Amino acid sequence: MINVAICDDSVATTGRIETMLQNIAKKNFVQLETEVFWKGEHLVASVENRGCFDIIFLDIEMGKEDGIAVAQRIRQTDTRVLIVYVTSHESYMKESFESRPFRFLVKPVSERQMENCFRVAYEEVSSADSYFRYNYQRMSYKIPIREIFYFESNRRKVKIFTEKEIFEFYGKLNDIEDSLKWSKAMFLRVHQSFLVNYKHVNGIGYDFVVLVNGKRISISEERRKLISEQYCAMEDTFYVGG
Repeated sequence: MINVAICDDSVATTGRIETMLQNIAKKNFVQLETEVFWKGEHLVASVENRGCFDIIFLDIEMGKEDGIAVAQRIRQTDTRVLIVYVTSHESYMKESFESRPFRFLVKPVSERQMENCFRVAYEEVSSADSYFRYNYQRMSYKIPIREIFYFESNRRKVKIFTEKEIFEFYGKLNDIEDSLKWSKAMFLRVHQSFLVNYKHVNGIGYDFVVLVNGKRISISEERRKLISEQYCAMEDTFYVGG
């Protein structure tokens, strides 16, 4: 799940940006939650109280408190959130560097520009460390999600495959899939018994995926069309050089 804040004193602008982001996320199979603010102080208060945003799209030219001042206040609480300035004037760029902006978008922003920006930001956010946590034999464990190649379910037992080790615990793959929707990583449910980390997929065939270690995992017949669509969308999302 990617959490995005949009802050602009124009209702029309926030509505347009939110609609573009929702369309882009849906097209690329990305779980997205957006929150809109029309005043910078309300955004700052939300960050101070919860600090839950991954990306903030922030207008520079606002009334009472401009976007640069808002960003500086945000940085006092959150040093990691990606701040994308949306501005009508490129002249603000130099004075905004202190708040370490991730990108600039100049109004009016096209959907293509927004999508290119979102793809790069999504890659940045999803590469950050997060953990999968589970319990087994009265012990609690955590594994960096980026290290997980895939989950395999066999009746009530689930195995976690990484490059060097295999871990196991009791659980349901449906529950694991639901919990991972809130992480920044992307997983493909290729089979009732297999949940695969997209980051470790090297290629896809008609009825199987190939992992970077050469392991082949079958795609069930009823999931082939959906997996093909998801994989192609993710390839487009993560390829940002073109």
